[in-house]
Amino acid sequence: MKKEGPVIFRRLLVAIQFLTRLPIPHSRAISEEEVGKASAFFPLVGVFVGGGAAGIFVLMRHGLPLSASVLCALAFASFVTNGFHEDGLADTFDGFGGGWTKEHTLEIMRDSRIGTYGTLALIFLLFGKLNLLSSLPSGQAWRWLIVAHAASRWTTLPLCAWLPYARNEGQGKMVAGRVGVFEITFGSVTLLAAFSLLSSRAALVALFVTTLMTLSTGLYFRARLRGITGDCLGAANQLTEVALYLAAVVMFGLDQLR
Repeated sequence: MKKEGPVIFRRLLVAIQFLTRLPIPHSRAISEEEVGKASAFFPLVGVFVGGGAAGIFVLMRHGLPLSASVLCALAFASFVTNGFHEDGLADTFDGFGGGWTKEHTLEIMRDSRIGTYGTLALIFLLFGKLNLLSSLPSGQAWRWLIVAHAASRWTTLPLCAWLPYARNEGQGKMVAGRVGVFEITFGSVTLLAAFSLLSSRAALVALFVTTLMTLSTGLYFRARLRGITGDCLGAANQLTEVALYLAAVVMFGLDQLR
């Protein structure tokens, strides 16, 4: 009988290998079933990525202005993940912006070239993150970096459990339809642990925003594609992340008015 400990550890390594460019010892080709099981650790990988970005931010704050420190943190998060989720966002906006049918939309999303909609989405995304995080106090910005990266990766779990895969093949198929009760439960516990970095009010708002973004993007994907793709998951990830930063700024602004 296999020991659960080593199995859990292997699944964590698979999650890190799938979502980041970090060197993994004995990395190898991974099967769809392995990625599906490893999805339980996606929010934890988000904690790692967000924690690294938060560390970069805190370190840079000793010598750089707030906005420059935020930019360094954002650059770290993007490069350590190979721009995996940003690429999905760009392809999704290109597909939904230029496609009128499911088939045409999927065809555009498959194209490796970036179009006008994708370019604009990335520009607004980057400047949105930079502006919003720079509007927060340093003591809050690093916390929201960790929370947002964990929450944005959590969205993959309910979306993959809820919606079928819209293509016959693709990276997203490794997870879609393979997320079960254990994966969602474990990922949710991780997310709630990350929320403990915030005040109780902020944690409730973060939970609401994360749930709302997951539901709204899922309903849109179902209406347009009758399912999801890997690019859709990347788009949901990025939209949730920036929505959480927006929520943090709104709460901070309301607190300042009191």
